[in-house]
Order: sequence, then C-alpha cells, then structure tokens
Amino acid sequence: MGNRIFSGSAIAAAVLLCAASPARAEEPRKYNNFEFTPFVGYMAGGEFEDPTDSSGRDLDAGSDFGIFINAASDWWRHYEMLYVRQSTKVKGFDPFDLDVEYLQFGGTVSYPDVEATHVIPYFGMTVGAARFSPDGAGLDDETKFAFTVGGGLRVPITDRFGVRLDLRAYATVLDSESDIFCVSSGGATCRVRVKSDMFLQYAANLGFIVGF
Repeated sequence: MGNRIFSGSAIAAAVLLCAASPARAEEPRKYNNFEFTPFVGYMAGGEFEDPTDSSGRDLDAGSDFGIFINAASDWWRHYEMLYVRQSTKVKGFDPFDLDVEYLQFGGTVSYPDVEATHVIPYFGMTVGAARFSPDGAGLDDETKFAFTVGGGLRVPITDRFGVRLDLRAYATVLDSESDIFCVSSGGATCRVRVKSDMFLQYAANLGFIVGF
C-alpha cells in the first residue's frame, strides 16, 4: 500500500512539473520599448572621378559618428531611425573637404526563437537620404536618395544597457557620369564627376545602448 501511495504521488508530481514547464517557457520576454544608441566607428569607400582627365577622386577613409533610435514592435523586431556623419576629404588633384551625412528609416529583425540572451544577432535595412556638403566657395550641397543594408550583434549588459556592433553598406543613387559640386562663374566649373550609378560606402560602428 505504501509503495502504491508513493508511486501515485511521484506520478502526480511529474504531471504537475510537465504542466508547469510550458507555462514558464511561454512567459513573455522582457524588452525595452525604446533604445537610443550613440555610436562611433570607421567608414570607408566612396569614389568619384576628375571631370578633366577621368582620374580617380576617392574619399579618405576615416572615423564617423551617429545614433540609432529604435522603437520595439516585439523583442526581436524593431523600427529604426539612423543618422550618421563622416567628415572626410576628396583626394586627387586639388583635394577638398567633404561632409557626408545619412538620415535613414527602416528596421531590424532577429531570429525570434533564439535562446541565447547574451548575444543577439540581427539584420537591418533602411531607406532615406544622403547629403554631401563640400567645403568650397559657391559649391552647393547635394541631397540624394540612399539606402543601407547591414547586420550585427546586440549584447545586453543589464535590462537597460548594452553594446551594439553594426556592420553596414551605404548605397546612394546618382546619375552616372554627371558632374556634381559645381559653381557658375563665367561658365560652369565642377569639382568631380559621378563614377557610376551607385555611390557605395561601408562602415563598422560600435555603440552603447540605453533602453527605456
């Protein structure tokens, strides 16, 4: 009789344990509704050509900075705004300074069933504008349609703070073989010519996440 009571108790405990496990697994995952991620990094790429002899006029690779602003639709899916700025130089004969800025809107997604919480990989896309601001008398800024494709890792430190590594390609749509950064003074003179339909840059950025 005692063995039967013990066996019945063990079976009941096992049933209760199995019933409780799915409930724990289905508990909603905690996440921040908003995240602000200021970042710094390194940006490279970007090619023009000289309108006089078609020689290369590449951009100097160098540091950039900016911010991601995220609004969570779910823990694994975020709407995102991206702003990034690079102060660089157009190389070649008669080099000049150039500021490149991107303002972008899009989102990121992670694999929703990922179990590891200490490293969260993600993929992201955005669309928006790129602005080129040359340093020179009479030279006008140029604003063009642009988009980005990237991915990276979010690494939570606490519920509110973390770090983010982002690797991204920036693509700006231009008119192939057209001249830009022009000034009229007794006849139009232009500093560079577009080399192809797509102006490409690449960046690796490291940011600090602050969540709310």
